Amino acid sequence: MAGVQEHLSVLAYHALKSTMASRDIALTMAEMIFKKVFGEDDFKTQLPLKLTDGEDRWIIEGSRNSDDYPAPEGELPVGPVVIEILKANCQVLKLIQLG
Repeated sequence: MAGVQEHLSVLAYHALKSTMASRDIALTMAEMIFKKVFGEDDFKTQLPLKLTDGEDRWIIEGSRNSDDYPAPEGELPVGPVVIEILKANCQVLKLIQLG
């Protein structure tokens, strides 16, 4: 969102090179966001989730194989979800579901 300004307390975390999003926090956030956006049933097809350290962000990827879940006629197949969460302030940078 353009124009959103971080509070001074958050800027202090950046200055100290601290991170708000630990591995566990990022994984929990990703699970909650994924369930909210795509639903519980779709979430279950993504397990297990794979978490990768992307330097300044956590990258969480689902393991759904679109070949295992054929799409209804006329719809695109739905594959794994990818969520990227910034370590510094827990901001979601990316939320996509691959085909």
